[in-house]
Amino acid sequence: MSKQDLKALSTNELKAALAALGEPAYRAEQIRHALYSQDVREIDQMTTLPKALREKLSAAFFISRLSPAQGVGSAEKENAQTVKLLYELSDGAQIETVLIPDWREGRKRMTVCVSSQVGCAMACKFCATGYMGFSRNLTIGEIIDQVWGAMEVAETYYAQRISNVVFMGMGEPMLNFERVIEAIEILSHDRYYFKIGERHITLSTVGIVPGIERLTESKAKCRLALSLHSAIEEKRQELMPIAQVYSLQELKAALQRYTTIKRKPVFLEYLLLSGINDGEEDAKALIKFARAFPSKINLIDYNPIANIDYERVTESKKEKFMRKLADANLTVTCRRSRGADINAACGQLATQTLSTKKIKNVAQQDMRTSTSIHN
Repeated sequence: MSKQDLKALSTNELKAALAALGEPAYRAEQIRHALYSQDVREIDQMTTLPKALREKLSAAFFISRLSPAQGVGSAEKENAQTVKLLYELSDGAQIETVLIPDWREGRKRMTVCVSSQVGCAMACKFCATGYMGFSRNLTIGEIIDQVWGAMEVAETYYAQRISNVVFMGMGEPMLNFERVIEAIEILSHDRYYFKIGERHITLSTVGIVPGIERLTESKAKCRLALSLHSAIEEKRQELMPIAQVYSLQELKAALQRYTTIKRKPVFLEYLLLSGINDGEEDAKALIKFARAFPSKINLIDYNPIANIDYERVTESKKEKFMRKLADANLTVTCRRSRGADINAACGQLATQTLSTKKIKNVAQQDMRTSTSIHN
């Protein structure tokens, strides 16, 4: 029988495995503390466990640890260098993670953008990951190890710890809900190494309504972002196949309930595409949708992707669009794209496009079935 990866197990799965070995449930927390506070690489290093238990665990389990197979740095001059990390998984699959330092206006923010799946099944037309297709969900350990690797780069090259985590990399987090939520708990809890407060962790979704409902009912305190990109039903369906499954009306109802129960706004991500979703009717529809619940709008510049024929809006048209939203008393910002020259910006993550630049040391199926929440 092949060994299992300890870091792939949820808390409940770990407790069940311990029970099968005749061990008490409280050992699960001792194991997790060793994995995520002490970063042990071998079961024998778990010295808080009795030797007999270590021997039983060694016979059935191993500890995985991802390390970046390659790192590439952007050529940005006006801010600290964005870094894209390539990870090769145990089955040969690859994922990408992006480290985004932000030194503007005296801040010292270090954000890591993590992946939740290998590829993505959502097939959004403006996103490179969607063209890869979906392979599998990431394990809890594979999600956490992305942050470990990014943290090592941040501490080595920038002498900074990770301050923010965004689930905006490869994949749809809501379709790997259990593992993503448990990873967030590990990243945020003060008994583990990372200690990143949940208000500094953002989970982004294309609009998986059951996932939003499940998040609403959960104890999670992370922030929620919706990849909206159009508040006109027909346009959104054209850009995002998932919109043919969950309508804007369904989304609005789920987000109204989320904001009522969680008492926090939703971030509406809106990628501006020239001639497609940047007109006056688009702004009016967005204003109406955003007013239905507490929200903040993030406008995003389109980043070029090979063989995808969209164009970035002009600065003047973007300013006009922003002004309409601001005049409607909505909170709106334009999110600066980082790392576009290394295909690390919004919508560009796809492992086959990895740049060869090196890091500089700077101190139409039934989608209701295919999009069901996976455990």
